[in-house]
Amino acid sequence: MDWRQLRHSTLSRPDALAVGLERLILSGELAPGSRVPPERELAESLGVSRGSVREALRALASRGLVARRPGSGTVVLDPGATPRGDVLASGLDATAELLQVMEVRACIEPSVTARAARRATPSDIVQLHALLDAMRREPTRQEFTDLDRTFHRAIAQYTRNPLLLRLLDRVYEIGEPGRRETSLSAARRRATIEEHQAILRAIEARDPEAARAASEAHLDSVLHRIEEQRRRTEARADPAGAEAVEADPQDPKKNSDGDVENAGPAPSPG
Repeated sequence: MDWRQLRHSTLSRPDALAVGLERLILSGELAPGSRVPPERELAESLGVSRGSVREALRALASRGLVARRPGSGTVVLDPGATPRGDVLASGLDATAELLQVMEVRACIEPSVTARAARRATPSDIVQLHALLDAMRREPTRQEFTDLDRTFHRAIAQYTRNPLLLRLLDRVYEIGEPGRRETSLSAARRRATIEEHQAILRAIEARDPEAARAASEAHLDSVLHRIEEQRRRTEARADPAGAEAVEADPQDPKKNSDGDVENAGPAPSPG
């Protein structure tokens, strides 16, 4: 892993390191059970002092993201891994359809986002800004999808409730095959970023109701696209239905930029 990606930030060095490491953990690049390099090695890689590294790791340990174990070094933890969380998530059907997955998210995530607006710390908000900035830098389709999931996972993490995080992790896992099969138009990326920006703005303002509303609007938008995609797919299978779709002036097959929306089997779950 290239640890130099943690260097760039306007934050203090320890805070910048903590934010960068947290993002690697939330995205899964640093998987639970993996080890962070020793302080001396990480400090040399980043060109910072061991004191800065030590302070960053201490902050992550206080948030339950890593454990510092004598003789074993710093080990990455899974913040959602609790016995109750595993039991709660184990009953979810792994074969659920994408539309079902998104309906579950629409029932849960607005309340999760409202709680995050009450509980997020300044460093949490910095992390969400960093994720949104990365989504604006024209990442690949897979990178964009990974950043999208990390953004939503971070919000769940900031409720400080591991049961909610584990439940949503399981929901995301079930929806992952559908995400891998989809494509994203440039217009859909822009819309996703704008919807995420509205969510972040509400969290930053410590406004739970605005955060709830922004999350509901985002997920309703995704559900609408999934339903429209299903309608077009069914219409293409029926020549008469296809003619009706082509004649429907309300059909959003093309967006205002002329891009075909999500030409894959279904729209990417935002």
